[in-house]
Formats: sequence, structure tokens, C-alpha cells
Amino acid sequence: MLDNAEKWPLEPDWSDAVLRGNGIEIRSLRGLAQLVVSGDLEAFAERHALPASIGALGLASGDRYTLRLARDRIAVVGVAASEAPLGWDSAGYAVTPMSAALHVLEISGKAILDLVARATRIDPRNPGPSAAIDFAGVTSSLYYHDDHETLRLHFDRGLASYVWTWLRTQPWIDESSL
Repeated sequence: MLDNAEKWPLEPDWSDAVLRGNGIEIRSLRGLAQLVVSGDLEAFAERHALPASIGALGLASGDRYTLRLARDRIAVVGVAASEAPLGWDSAGYAVTPMSAALHVLEISGKAILDLVARATRIDPRNPGPSAAIDFAGVTSSLYYHDDHETLRLHFDRGLASYVWTWLRTQPWIDESSL
């Protein structure tokens, strides 16, 4: 029988996978608590003392923040499922755990906007109110974290190898760093 697995690169060991190049470094982040909340977002944010949601290329800081995904939906980073009961809440919102479903890459360096220009169609001067974007053909959330030289990218975990392979092919990645 034909073994198609030989055609694809092995998935990296995410605990130490790093891509480096001219003005850029990309690594996998592990252990971030992630939820999606739908419904009355203000009630959820108030109950958990969360700051206002940010959109694409917005600046998040600290360990707990929210990303606007749609008019009535946010991604919540840093609030554990044990702190926010899952499912429907009588305050008017629903909570879904996403930590195991989403992979997160941290991209840092001076060349990050070159990567944004190649991977997305957004205008960095006016990226829009939603953090949900198309990154290299994958629905993702993209935002700055703590400063304007560090991006975080959240996307479906099942597509992590594809996104990593796409990133490896970019011209500023140094093959000797692999």
C-alpha cells in the first residue's frame, strides 16, 4: 500500500521548535488557558474583571485579556475553565473550552510586519475590530502582546504543522536555524 506519510515532514517537537531568520523569531507557546465566550460579553468580562476586547493587531498585555472574534463572541486568554463554568450561564453567555483546540505561536522581531504583509490581506494601519483574520489561508486570531515587536497567532491545532511548514518556506527564515 502507498505510504503518503513519507511525503510530509514530521510535526516538530513543539516544546523546543523555533524558527529564526533576519529580524524574526517564531516559537510555539504552550499552556495558555483559552476559552470562547458567546452572548452577553459585557456580563462575562465584568464577572471576571477583564479589559476591553482587542481586534486584529491590537495590543494585549498581561496574562488575562480578550480578543474580539465577532459582534457577540470573544476569545478569552488566561481565564482557566475552572474559573468560568462551561456551558450556558444564567447571566446570558455560554463558555466553551478551547485550550486543547487552539495552537499559539509567538512571533517576535523587527520583520513581523513583513510577515503580516505576506500572510494576510489586512492593512496594518487599519486592521479592523475583529482579531479573526485569514493568515496563510488559515482562520486565525492575530494581535500584539506586551509590545509592538511581539505577535501572537491562535489557530486550529490540527493545522499547526501546515502553518509551521508555511512559515519555514518564507525567505527571511534561516534554514540553518531548523
